Amino acid sequence: MKKKLDNRGGILTKIIGIVSGKGGVGKTTFAANLAIALSNYRKRVVVVDCNITTPHLAQYIGSKNYSITLNNIFRNEVDVRFAPLYNDSIMFIPASEDLNDLRKVDINELKKYMKKLAKEGNYDYIILDSAPGLGREAVSVLEACEEIIFVTTPAIPNLVDVTRVAEVASQMGHNKFHIVLNMVRNKPFELKIQSAKGFFNAPILGTIPFDEDVMDSTSQGIPIFWYKSNSCICDHYMEIAANLIGLKYEKPSVLRRVSRKFNKLVGR
Repeated sequence: MKKKLDNRGGILTKIIGIVSGKGGVGKTTFAANLAIALSNYRKRVVVVDCNITTPHLAQYIGSKNYSITLNNIFRNEVDVRFAPLYNDSIMFIPASEDLNDLRKVDINELKKYMKKLAKEGNYDYIILDSAPGLGREAVSVLEACEEIIFVTTPAIPNLVDVTRVAEVASQMGHNKFHIVLNMVRNKPFELKIQSAKGFFNAPILGTIPFDEDVMDSTSQGIPIFWYKSNSCICDHYMEIAANLIGLKYEKPSVLRRVSRKFNKLVGR
């Protein structure tokens, strides 16, 4: 697929906010694994932990040793262009877990720094992992991003929370929304996919079933792609990434599906 270029000949970078109405819906897990899925399509991606008060991204990708954080960028101690760190197939900018690093940090400047990073043209996607809800950190992501992926479970209260955030985003001028239904169990109390499309009046980018492998991988700080690459969940992420890019997704063969089910049954 031919890369879109800006008028300087660099890659045209998209800034995407990963947003949720509340915590606990798998937003950071989604952001990390989406980045890996996009990299599997040969896209250069950097993920930024924009939840500076309660950061989790570094833990979720198993990175314990890092010297550069978003906090350093806000304090002008590091140029944002040289801030992204590399962890396996993920480029990322963590937020500091040290409470002292919240001093002299202005999250309102997120847009300025992300635009500067995008201007370099070194990345296809900058993924902003937002804090949940509509606090200052979350609103800063809405201000900085160009597209929004709302991550939610199919539970009605969570869906209602997303519509509130979407309403604020619309008032801010956003009109390009995507929906991802996460941890889908296909229970009677869950909103069905077709109903969700009407509920949001926005396209469903994809669905991700509930799977205990994801819970296990998250608890160990290992994205599902690295924890169990033959998991069907990886296929769902690859389909979502393809839909985001605008590619036609090729479903795995019947033989691969049968092999995967067998491996799961025998505990591989």
